[in-house]
Amino acid sequence: MNREDEMKDLLDTPPPPSRKPWYKRFGLGGAVTVLLAILKWKTILSFLQGIFFLFKFSKFGLTTVSMFAMIGVYAWFYGIWWAVGFVSLIAVHEYGHMYAAKRQNIPVTAPVFIPFLGALIGIKEPPKDAATESIIAYGGPLFGFLAAGVVHTAAYVFQSTLLFSLAFTGYLLTLFNLIPASPLDGGRIASAVSPYIWFFGIPLIGLLIWFSFSPILVLVLLAAIHRAWEFWKHRNDSYYDTDPRFRLKIGIAYLALLLASGVLTYETHLIAEALRPRL
Repeated sequence: MNREDEMKDLLDTPPPPSRKPWYKRFGLGGAVTVLLAILKWKTILSFLQGIFFLFKFSKFGLTTVSMFAMIGVYAWFYGIWWAVGFVSLIAVHEYGHMYAAKRQNIPVTAPVFIPFLGALIGIKEPPKDAATESIIAYGGPLFGFLAAGVVHTAAYVFQSTLLFSLAFTGYLLTLFNLIPASPLDGGRIASAVSPYIWFFGIPLIGLLIWFSFSPILVLVLLAAIHRAWEFWKHRNDSYYDTDPRFRLKIGIAYLALLLASGVLTYETHLIAEALRPRL
């Protein structure tokens, strides 16, 4: 093709149509689309504001958020139903502490759930003595043990591997929390009997770390050593003066719960293993 033909083709090509301004190109359909988007966004925003308002003025707002977050984390690893059951067992344990504190007229906060750490409640007013502290501490493992018992019974009824696994986990959590070393529940219960028992519980935590290393166990061990050292420096504090009759009662209750948790942890472990599908 020569230069003359190229010029002819350019002259024959119609110029591109002029573009209308954006507000004219938008049209009725675009206006309707934007209106619907705005209404939808306002609906979503109103919903989020309502949720925020509910959590802000609800005593259990942070509890609800952290609980669902914890379920989501464990569901990612172990499945939704195991996560729901596990977090529910922890919740019952914490509400046991709340119930016991309420009976002792000690104000506490609602529990906050922390994945891989458990849950905790805040005590707004420190207990007046070791006996009061031991009662509040005992409420958690007791409620947790009873909750595991309910799951255990349901596991027998339905012959469910999942429920046996959850029952085992519930008993094991109770057993772990009963190790007599503060800040674990067992240590705070033992403080009403004799804080010197802590010096037997601390090596147990060290033994657990030796066989199954965990950063959480290391933190518990460090906290237990610190608490034992603080007690040793103030070992004549009247805080630990406990009525002998109460000391006997809480000691028997502690040993009974410890023994029952140990036996049932072993039993549910055997059953769960027997029911587990083999490859």
